[in-house]
Amino acid sequence: MTRPLTSASETMERLFRSAAEVDGPPRQELLSEAVEAGVPLAQTLARRYRGRGVDHEDLDQVAYEYLVRAAHNYRPTEGSDFRSYAVPTIRGGIRHHFRDHAWAVKLPRRLQELQARVNTAHAELTAVLHREPTVHELADQIGVGADDVIEADRARGCFQPSSLDAPLFVESPNARLQDRLPDPADTYALVDQIESLQRAVAGLPAREQLILRRRFSEHRTQAEIGAEIRLSQMQVSRLLGNIIARLQQALMPSG
Repeated sequence: MTRPLTSASETMERLFRSAAEVDGPPRQELLSEAVEAGVPLAQTLARRYRGRGVDHEDLDQVAYEYLVRAAHNYRPTEGSDFRSYAVPTIRGGIRHHFRDHAWAVKLPRRLQELQARVNTAHAELTAVLHREPTVHELADQIGVGADDVIEADRARGCFQPSSLDAPLFVESPNARLQDRLPDPADTYALVDQIESLQRAVAGLPAREQLILRRRFSEHRTQAEIGAEIRLSQMQVSRLLGNIIARLQQALMPSG
């Protein structure tokens, strides 16, 4: 008896493998079904770039475009996974859109071109390594120094700098972004936050660490995570909310 599908990933993979065995209209129909099954993945990736100066509908359209490109370029092999191929393709397409259309502060041409090369290398290495590449791996890939990669990454804030008067309603109606900026004289503030967060994540139960990794590193949907750990989508959503709340609490100043 065939095991029932438990996720959109399995549905897409089955459709792509079926499409690889036929030609003509049947192949196109299967590819169209696979793309339709991949729409939630594209939307999830696009959602992560909202609020940076590009309309969310435009972000969705870019994500859909690169989802289609990935679908037509994907060639299933033994052990391959469309999601691992599509995520860096879609993410790279969105980043290219930002590079070409969303500069709020004009960067030197050298830095724009460097960032484009970093984006391309990031997509290529992610597809090969099945994880986020390190700064040094990116630098080696494009033949520049690690400092150049870091400089290109820092320039992403030039798409749409956040206002210092931006409200932080999660804290209080009167809180502003500038209230959370560390004192320039106190360079330990950010380090303390990072170390606190690392300790907080390390202290989570294994299942909660798995949920975080699946959701924020592998971009799995809540329904897919639920299928893996035998919980409903709503239960996963509730768990994620509780986990994030505890991590936020770990970053709050004590006393």
